Amino acid sequence: MPIAIVMSQSGAIPAIIAEDTTADLVAALTALADAPDLANEGAARLWLQSLPQPSGWFKTAEEARAHVQRMKEDVPILPGAEIAAAREALGLGRAQFASALGMGGNDNTRHKAIFDIENEAINKSSGRPRVLNPNATLRLRALMAENGLGK
Repeated sequence: MPIAIVMSQSGAIPAIIAEDTTADLVAALTALADAPDLANEGAARLWLQSLPQPSGWFKTAEEARAHVQRMKEDVPILPGAEIAAAREALGLGRAQFASALGMGGNDNTRHKAIFDIENEAINKSSGRPRVLNPNATLRLRALMAENGLGK
């Protein structure tokens, strides 16, 4: 039984939709007010990926519960050397890497942000080393997995 968790851009409470068939789930998703016209399962999965977490398409209720549980886990703070090694393994410059992690700004700003994180520069306002935020860390994990690179 396919299941979708849908977090709308405007609402704080997710919709959890379970249907007997893939076609029925696609139809139920298409009927939502915020949904685009979803032609098939692939389009529905892509749309769900564009929504806030924990949105997603799942084969079973157990898979959906496991996904939600993973969302509750703490995201580790990675040392600067590990981030630099990951960037180098991906073959990206600092500005490209920052962009891939969802960081905004111009190339110089993104380059400096990654340089400071890799070198664990001290944040003047907090007195602590600069680190990747949790969302960027999750995106880094995804990039590494997509490219078949381990920790």
